[in-house]
Amino acid sequence: MTDPDKHKIATSFPDRYDTSRLDLAISLTEYKIFEDGFFAESMDDKWHVFVLEDAIYFARSWTNYCIYKVFTIRQNSRIMLSDFYVNRDESQYKSKDIDYDTILLKKLLQMFLKRDDFYSDPKLESPLIKETIKAIDPNDDCKKSIGSSNVGSVRNLYNGLTTDEQKQYFEVIGWIELREIIAGRKEDEPLTSLHLQNRQTKSASTYYFDNNADKLLGEITIKNKLGSSYDFLRQAD
Repeated sequence: MTDPDKHKIATSFPDRYDTSRLDLAISLTEYKIFEDGFFAESMDDKWHVFVLEDAIYFARSWTNYCIYKVFTIRQNSRIMLSDFYVNRDESQYKSKDIDYDTILLKKLLQMFLKRDDFYSDPKLESPLIKETIKAIDPNDDCKKSIGSSNVGSVRNLYNGLTTDEQKQYFEVIGWIELREIIAGRKEDEPLTSLHLQNRQTKSASTYYFDNNADKLLGEITIKNKLGSSYDFLRQAD
């Protein structure tokens, strides 16, 4: 992405926006990741991220609409991410929920910087999820993330990955059992998912619970034909 492209995205940030605070500190090395920039190379990459002057810009890769503008303050050996603007032009971004947008921004920062400490989903503290993590990952070898979906989207995802065409690429372990368990549930019933990815081996599994995480419904592991796990939660939405 050229400098004129960056300036065009930055200056297109709308006059309608909300603002809130982050108050997060990152190192100069971490900040350089944003100074160097991250630019989408495929449809799987959802964000362009770059620095102009004292702000970090986050733009959707397929539209170039700038969603976040994060202000920075340099403090000796660290950079403070102070406050931020979030786009409120409804033709570019539909969200009106500042709490949701703050969490999404923290998840993005967490993803790009590989920091686990920026955001922890409250559902990680639910008794059954804590019990599941303790049983599966007693040594804290895995990255952990919580997701939300519904029965219909889960069916569509795994039915799509288990077609005859896709079977030559993927092995979906656990779908037959989970499909039977959710067979009588409505399409729009919300589900909670726990994704665990081993930091060393990169192997990953997703555990599905009912919405309140009171009942574990099933576990899915996706492997390609070379035998490694496939991580569908690689990027935040």
